[in-house]
Amino acid sequence: MTSTHAPTAVPAKKSTISRQQPRLDNSTAAHVEEALALQNNFGTLCALEFMKAKGIPNQITARVLGQPEKRRLRD
Repeated sequence: MTSTHAPTAVPAKKSTISRQQPRLDNSTAAHVEEALALQNNFGTLCALEFMKAKGIPNQITARVLGQPEKRRLRD
């Protein structure tokens, strides 16, 4: 017996790489750059404390300091 139904399309998989929003907050971007220099020179704890003091959201702090492969490209 043959089917008369047309084959169904398989939806395309969404990319696992999230697209980052363009930077709109230059002040936060400057603080992040400064934190990266601190991390390089004095360690992650120093950079973490700096970012907390500057009010950088925890999500950004974790990504920047703990996941370098997910950092934005520098402008």
